Amino acid sequence: MTKKSDLRKKYISKRKNISGNFLNKAEKSLLSIFSTELKLSKKKVACYASIGNEVPTKSILNKLLENDCEVYLPSIDSHSKILKFLKLDEEENLIKNRFGILEPKSTYEIYPSELDIIFLPCVCFDLKGFRVGMGAGYYDHSLTSTKNSNCKLITLAYEFQKVSDCYPEEHDIRSHACLTEDRYYKFD
Repeated sequence: MTKKSDLRKKYISKRKNISGNFLNKAEKSLLSIFSTELKLSKKKVACYASIGNEVPTKSILNKLLENDCEVYLPSIDSHSKILKFLKLDEEENLIKNRFGILEPKSTYEIYPSELDIIFLPCVCFDLKGFRVGMGAGYYDHSLTSTKNSNCKLITLAYEFQKVSDCYPEEHDIRSHACLTEDRYYKFD
């Protein structure tokens, strides 16, 4: 096993063991910091539909929609590792993919470089802006076009997921910031 896969295994296990009470408190705290730090109105924003004990995104998605943002969710293309970002028009128009993750039925797609902000899930993160994901590389493969754009990448995480080093590789995409239930970290 590599250091990165060791981190992945350890922090997936930690995340699985958090309580519902912790999730609820973290979501409220994160939303409060989100509302204070990120003034988002009429932006094009991509987020993910959380599953399991990932940082809950339902409140964030609702807040974005309340603020007249165009909201997009990733959709996994079964034939490649490139995510499509599809517009979320109504919550009722979501379907579960093969991993049990909700995706829009919409066919309206936007390129990542056209988005203002993309919120990223993680297993753990470091203070250099790198994250460890679930290991399939979907976000790293999909976000290469954002390197030369104005799109900001913001990782959503729990404070306990902070590590000293994520052991980034050449293909890993760096985030501009990370939002946890305790604070907003800026990396650039």
